[in-house]
Parts: sequence; structure tokens; C-alpha cells
Amino acid sequence: MKFIEQENSLLLVIDDDAERDSLWDYHNDHTIESDQAMYEFFEDILANCEWEWIDAEEIGALTSAPILGYRDENENVVAAYGFMNYCVDSVLVRLFIDEKVEFDKG
Repeated sequence: MKFIEQENSLLLVIDDDAERDSLWDYHNDHTIESDQAMYEFFEDILANCEWEWIDAEEIGALTSAPILGYRDENENVVAAYGFMNYCVDSVLVRLFIDEKVEFDKG
């Protein structure tokens, strides 16, 4: 998965066949619209990079949107991006259909 920071957003792009296959298998075995499915799918991906799920409270956000970000060496959140369409759309559905999903800069 590529994490591409843009001026006002973070673009996540599926960039290899193994990830495509994994998402397809995940789609067949789970209800991909759920937050739990999203967190499970990203568990291995996030374990191997600087990105992580950020709690909204940590950055003073009043939202239930999933937020991805990263921290500095002092564990301060340096950047945070939220999937603000969370009420009407799903991160995994976007990845499944478009092979990319965009998070807005917070």
C-alpha cells in the first residue's frame, strides 16, 4: 500500500497484486463496511510503517471518523488525516472499488 501525502489529503493506493488479492479475499470473508473489518485489514499494513490510527481526542477532533497519522520521536502527532465520508462510505469499499481512498488533512 502506498501512502501519498498531498497538500490537503492523504491518498492510500493499492500498489501490488498481493494487496489486491488480500482485499478480494477479505471482501469475500467479511462485511467490509464495518470499522472492525477496516482495522483488521490494516493491522499488518500499519505494523510495518510509520502510519497508525490516531484517536480523535488526541488531536482535539470532534469526530468518529477513522484518522491516520504519524508521530515524531516524542510521540507527538505530527500529521493527521481523517476519512470524513465515514457516515456514508467505507474505506475498504473505496479501496475495493477504486483501489485508492482519500483521507482529508485534519
